[in-house]
Amino acid sequence: MGAVDVPQKESKQKKGGGGLKRPKKRIGIRIDMTPMVDIAFLLLIFYMVTTVFSMPQSMEVNLPPKDSIVKPQNIKRSRLLEVMVDADANIFWMHTPPGTEPMELPQYIEMDKFRQLIIDKNQEIAKLVIVLRIDPKCHYEMMVNIIDDIQVTERLFKQADPEWSQRFSLQDLTEWEFQLMEQAKAAMGIGQPVAEEAGGTS
Repeated sequence: MGAVDVPQKESKQKKGGGGLKRPKKRIGIRIDMTPMVDIAFLLLIFYMVTTVFSMPQSMEVNLPPKDSIVKPQNIKRSRLLEVMVDADANIFWMHTPPGTEPMELPQYIEMDKFRQLIIDKNQEIAKLVIVLRIDPKCHYEMMVNIIDDIQVTERLFKQADPEWSQRFSLQDLTEWEFQLMEQAKAAMGIGQPVAEEAGGTS
């Protein structure tokens, strides 16, 4: 609240005389900031209580029980999308559509196009199963990004069918897949050293 300090009236001086007039005293104004401070703290407490803080996000991976016996299931090769990642975070994929011969070498794909690949393959093949093999030397972030894309794709398809689920499996990278990736990189020129220029000193 505001307060005004009014000066007391002085006795009237007699008219006449050649003296200078005394200046009028200014009215002093004093503002009480206590109510404003109370309101500021009340608003601060209100927003602290009502604001929803960002929750930490974690990746959900469903694991089988420890003592459960998992029976192997036979899955047709045409339903498998094999994804391989080398130590340099290069992504390769293999898929054999029905009635076609298996691919000789895996195909390279960039990370920003991987999600669209999963969407396209799920639209082509019903009940697609993704087999993910990652080099142990690859950064952990790469595996997280790939699984995130798989889960985002699952949420997209669940909008049309709530019962839809994307099945995927994490498996070890064998020597055979490693050799396939090396052959594919050699064919594409990925990671090849630059040839030295000819004409050196003899």
